[in-house]
Amino acid sequence: MVYNALVDLAVRAAVALGVDPDEISFVAVLRLARSHLSATGCAHCEHCATADPTDVLIAAIAAHPRNRTGRQRTSPRTKAQQRTERTRNVTYTINIVSSNLPITA
Repeated sequence: MVYNALVDLAVRAAVALGVDPDEISFVAVLRLARSHLSATGCAHCEHCATADPTDVLIAAIAAHPRNRTGRQRTSPRTKAQQRTERTRNVTYTINIVSSNLPITA
């Protein structure tokens, strides 16, 4: 539920800016929402009484730098960068054994 609420805030900010929602950083939305809740979570704040807290948060998200979705690599990855735990050559051995379950008709 929290994730969907944060994505909704990001989409609202994107609509306000007239940009693609992918350009809004989810990490930035998460950090801004967390700091906004800790700063304005009290009922004593004059700022909350004068403005809708959601609108204030959306404005803060819209003011944050956007993701660079069209960024292209300037050079390919090196061999060392390509070699990771998941991409290295691995040999697996599979042993197939007969089933010990009873045969049912």
